[in-house]
Order: sequence, then structure tokens, then C-alpha cells
Amino acid sequence: MRRGVFAIALLPGLALPAAAADDWHPYANPRFGYTVDIPPGFEMRKQAGIGDGASFHADDNGATLIIFGTRPPGGEFEIDVAERISYEKEDHWRILFSRVTPDWASYSGARDGEVFYARAIALCDGSAAYFRLQYRKSRLTSFDGVISRMAAALRPSEGCQPPD
Repeated sequence: MRRGVFAIALLPGLALPAAAADDWHPYANPRFGYTVDIPPGFEMRKQAGIGDGASFHADDNGATLIIFGTRPPGGEFEIDVAERISYEKEDHWRILFSRVTPDWASYSGARDGEVFYARAIALCDGSAAYFRLQYRKSRLTSFDGVISRMAAALRPSEGCQPPD
């Protein structure tokens, strides 16, 4: 089941130049209590029926973005992240970078001319929020600013503090 939810996140990629702040729009998930900013050019394609997230696509460049919340068994954030990295490896992604802390994680990978960047944060009650952005490797540098902004914008909703 968990792998199935994560598989939804494995949609094609994102490549946009840094855009004006007002071109971005927020995505809030009340079920899990997180928010993130969506880059310009991304349109929602599908919202999960169970309210855990959504997928977005940029028609101009084929980039894909998935955003979702989850409740790791036992509230074990770091174990959940490690399992998701393992799923990426099983799907033949070469992991290029990973950093996992008790409160947040980032990891990226490459495969067949595509790259992805994933960011996760621990939320209240042992839940977690993720985004995964996949795009063409040829657009790598054009996504630096997009990824930086999204990573900074992925945060718990007001009143929620990550577990200590």
C-alpha cells in the first residue's frame, strides 16, 4: 500500500526559470497539516481521493511534481525516508545525494536522462509531508532556484511543530 502511494509520486519532471514571487501559488493539505508553494506553470492533474496529496504537471517542459502526506508506522520519520530512498533504488534510480535528519530530509537521483529531487518534513502526530519533483537532466541548473524555494516553503501548517 505504501509503495503504491509512493508510486503515484513517480510521475515525469519540472524545469522552470526562477519566477516572480506572485506567480507561485500555495497548496495546503488540511488532512496532514502542511503547505508548500507551487511553481508557475504547474497545473494540478490529480488530487488523491483520500486527501493525502496531489500531482501537478508542467505542460511546457514535461516536469512533474507530486506532493503528499503520510503517517509512517510508529511515527518513524527517518525510517520512512530510508524506505522511500530504497524504493527509488529498486526502481533503478541512482541516488546522487541524501541527507536525513530527525526533522527533515532531502534526496535526489538520476536515471535515463531524468533527475528527481525529493524533500520531506516531519509533522505533528508523527506524520510527514513530501514533495518529489522530476524533470529532464538537461534542465538541471534551471531548477536550482525552484527547488530551493519549494524546500523552504514546505512547512507544517500554523500551530503544528515537528516532533522533538
